[in-house]
Amino acid sequence: MNAILSILVVSASVFGGFAMAKGHFEVLVQPSEYVVICGAMLGALIGYAPLPTFFRTVKTVPTVFKGSGINKQTYLDLMGLLMSVFNVIRKEGVLGIEKDLENPHDSERFNRYPAISHNHHAMDLLVGALRLFVDGVVNAFDLDKLMETEIETHHSEVAVPATLINKVSDAAPGIGIVAAVLGIIITMGHIDGPPSEIGHHVAAALVGTFLGILISYGYLQPIATNIETMNHETHVLLNSIRSGVVSFAGGAPPQVALEFARKSIESDMRPTNEEMEEIISEARKA
Repeated sequence: MNAILSILVVSASVFGGFAMAKGHFEVLVQPSEYVVICGAMLGALIGYAPLPTFFRTVKTVPTVFKGSGINKQTYLDLMGLLMSVFNVIRKEGVLGIEKDLENPHDSERFNRYPAISHNHHAMDLLVGALRLFVDGVVNAFDLDKLMETEIETHHSEVAVPATLINKVSDAAPGIGIVAAVLGIIITMGHIDGPPSEIGHHVAAALVGTFLGILISYGYLQPIATNIETMNHETHVLLNSIRSGVVSFAGGAPPQVALEFARKSIESDMRPTNEEMEEIISEARKA
């Protein structure tokens, strides 16, 4: 949603100011400039990475319009789910959640907390860690290292699209200058024409520089930064899961393990003490 608002504000400010100065919008309609700039940027993006990474980057761009989906409710659901799982293991042993782990997407326990059950990154990490814990094949220290490795690998992978978009953004002003220079070359071929014709060609050439800078700083850089922010939000969520699970695997009581998970959450998303008391109370009743 923020990405849509950003594009609207940037576009309204730039083109609104142009209209206030009584600019003629038809001057900005230069298809040849668009072909040079957009085509060169696309070609540069293709050249920056292997095709699978290129397609992954293209698929990532639309996600900025949906957002990460991580909010305060996500963490409330996470706290509730962790407390429910920890309580069952404490009371019934690891076999108490074995059925939930066999089919996590059909599990009533997991589906009780949709903000987590619908987040495949969170589910993959949590279910994978709980399976290792239930099987008893790792101790708390090794589990911590395994979860850390998985989180860091995920973080490195999702950082690539933002990096590539930033590189294209850095190249866009230069590509705009290339388009402008081509326009000036064309203008030189009409240097003996009337001033109005020369002025038209110069204006068309300058549109290339204008578009390159606008696309770079007005659109691509905000999109890349938005992707980085969403990746950070996911990283915090996964680290919170790791903190809670590792603490419980190390022998901490459910309530203490839950506090480890809560302390890993940034302050604007962190559940309050009152909310935690309510979560713990509901989990004990379930």
